[in-house]
Amino acid sequence: MFRLCAAALLCALVVPAALAAPARPQMQGDPQAVAEVTAAFQKFAAARTWRARMAIPGGGVNTTEFVAPDRFRMVMTQGNQTTEMFMIGREMWMRSGGTCQKLPATIPVMNPKEMAEHSGDTTITVARGGPEAVDGTPTQTYMLTVETRGTTVRQKLFVATGTGLPRRIEIQNPQGTMTVDYYDYDAQITINNPPC
Repeated sequence: MFRLCAAALLCALVVPAALAAPARPQMQGDPQAVAEVTAAFQKFAAARTWRARMAIPGGGVNTTEFVAPDRFRMVMTQGNQTTEMFMIGREMWMRSGGTCQKLPATIPVMNPKEMAEHSGDTTITVARGGPEAVDGTPTQTYMLTVETRGTTVRQKLFVATGTGLPRRIEIQNPQGTMTVDYYDYDAQITINNPPC
């Protein structure tokens, strides 16, 4: 569902926010559910800041902070190893194992709105699920079936009923279900390039 980019983990953290793009996907299914999901994605795209936590099948946790329009900080933890990555615009830094370096080449990392744009050959079928709580937050769930060029991805989207913002998305893939939790929308977050 997400476009390929140099930071694959970053791509996995972004829900489809740019449904109003010129080459937007075809949305179908329950009209009320489509309208509610579209509104949630548009609110996500407009958020100034957010944090996301992704549990990886087989262990490990990735935490991401975002500051609009194009600043990211990712902390990837696997066992005893922690890697920290900073992306500002198209520049990237990495800190791991006591070393810190600016990566020599610029990378084509897009902002969430750009990354989430679908081509016109994508079809998203939306079905309304039931209410569920995510860590005590009441949410409304939606089942999404995303079809692009013969590939089908199934997702479960949890939208917070109090804010209308995505709270969790579960993405099914051959390795298992990847869960991404979104929180701290519009929180005070500052991301600067590290002193490498």
